[in-house]
Amino acid sequence: MTDDSDFLSSLPRLPLPSLEEMERAREEERGRPPLVTTLPEPDFVPGGIARFHCVLGCGWHHDEAPGLEPMGPVRVPVDFTPEQLSDALSEHAAARAERFRRRVESAIAAHFADAHPNH
Repeated sequence: MTDDSDFLSSLPRLPLPSLEEMERAREEERGRPPLVTTLPEPDFVPGGIARFHCVLGCGWHHDEAPGLEPMGPVRVPVDFTPEQLSDALSEHAAARAERFRRRVESAIAAHFADAHPNH
């Protein structure tokens, strides 16, 4: 075993945003239109499961466990800057969210093709 007691001190210090920067980011977020999606709003059942019900009320549902899929590596250069780390983490999260959305949309589309072909 190695001694990792000074691990945190070896990490680069990330600058904290100023209050003005945080408020500007909040305003930008408020100004963005909502994402267009075909996903219905899920119910959350015990165990952190997101349950997507058929919008036609037939009783079918698709369960997902958000955040439990393998994260995989986040790639940054050896001499990364805080901005490069932030960008890499954001891109990684966006790709995971896209895979989640596609997986749920595919399950819903397959259900509709099977159970509701005329819709």
